[in-house]
Amino acid sequence: MSGNRFVDNEDGTVNDSLTQLMWKKNDSYLDIQKFVSYTAALKYLVKQNEGSFAGYQDWRFPTKREAHSLFEVDKALKDKYDMLVHLDPVFAEGCGHDTWTSNTRGKITAYVYSFSSGAGGHKEVDDILNSSVRLVRGEFDNSKAKIAHVPEVRDKITQGGGWR
Repeated sequence: MSGNRFVDNEDGTVNDSLTQLMWKKNDSYLDIQKFVSYTAALKYLVKQNEGSFAGYQDWRFPTKREAHSLFEVDKALKDKYDMLVHLDPVFAEGCGHDTWTSNTRGKITAYVYSFSSGAGGHKEVDDILNSSVRLVRGEFDNSKAKIAHVPEVRDKITQGGGWR
């Protein structure tokens, strides 16, 4: 991939020329300095849209495949804990290491994608342990990227493959 796949728009957003998505440069952790449950992440989303962040009101949670499209094994920046996450350095350091996604199982769990491991799993929606959300807008174009399905680690985050 070329060195300019991600373009910093200098307004708090980053364009991905490969997938045609626009990402919020900061995740929720950077903006509010705390980790969030899925419900709190939804409130954060509503606030970003009501405030027309960067002039847009159509921000949303990424799908797990969209989140996976950001994972770049050969690139890294440091998260809040100074651990490496595999995101292009165009994104802001000090972020959370994962993102809630729009992929849910009923009202109990939602899929959390890890930028440190390149995989994820379902997590209870009330859990706040180290979770953040990275917002996106636009329609995912996979014609150039050919992002395969996300490596599924069976409920890795919930430790056991069950609902809890």
